[in-house]
Amino acid sequence: MIRKFIARQVCRMMGKNDAKSESGRVLPGGIDIVRDIPAPGGCAYDLYSPYGVCDLPLIVDVHGGGLMYGHKGLNRRLCCALAALGFNVADVEYRLAPEADFDVMIRDVCAAVKAAHERCGGQLFLAGDSAGALLALIADAAAVCDQVREAFELGSADVGCGASGLFLISGMYVFAKRGVRAIAGLSVGKGDWLKYTRMPVLLDVYTPPRLFMTSSGSDFLKRASLRFDRLLTLRALPHIFDYKAKDCNGHKYAHVYPVRDPEWQESADLLRRAAAYLVRGL
Repeated sequence: MIRKFIARQVCRMMGKNDAKSESGRVLPGGIDIVRDIPAPGGCAYDLYSPYGVCDLPLIVDVHGGGLMYGHKGLNRRLCCALAALGFNVADVEYRLAPEADFDVMIRDVCAAVKAAHERCGGQLFLAGDSAGALLALIADAAAVCDQVREAFELGSADVGCGASGLFLISGMYVFAKRGVRAIAGLSVGKGDWLKYTRMPVLLDVYTPPRLFMTSSGSDFLKRASLRFDRLLTLRALPHIFDYKAKDCNGHKYAHVYPVRDPEWQESADLLRRAAAYLVRGL
């Protein structure tokens, strides 16, 4: 009960911070937005596309929030920025703890990825920030790895194809033996799938596509990113880790800074480099 109370307070604080951050923000022009497209399972996604452009690669973006907080609209400015770089961008919803366990969230994300890709076609990429980075990573593993898919009780018809690349921002990468937990350490369920929420175990059975990840000295999850980078390097898996050790001219490279401030020049530069690496490996 105490942990649930703490989690509710943290969620309330996060909501206030996000409302303050979004106050007065205006979305850029030139982007077509289709909202609340239904996906199997009852969740939905929003689709962002450049006006008058067809046959684009698709990025499916998964919002963060510690598995207990958030909604797809939180990432709307990031989705606009990515769409402006020449992508269709699907901003997906998923059910949250404590009402939903982690395996339910994975099923929701997999369903949304498949539905968005069937609608848009094109080369597929997954993106996610904080808890969304973990969900995006494991959802891709479920799409291409029989062991992970079966552990989450998914069939081949429940998932689409694997992604060509991953863009992970300030990820909530898990190394603890007990596996993933939500805000305040709340359990998000148990099952054979729990072992695959731990990064070393996941990478024993799953080889991710090329991966662009970012963190910073002011990111409260930086240690998880640094540890994941070391693990990827040890396994000789292709990736780029953009780590900003110091803040820039008084502007903080805070947790998920490209999501909160995609218009900032440093964020815009990072998004361009991430897109180039995902598409062309540059």
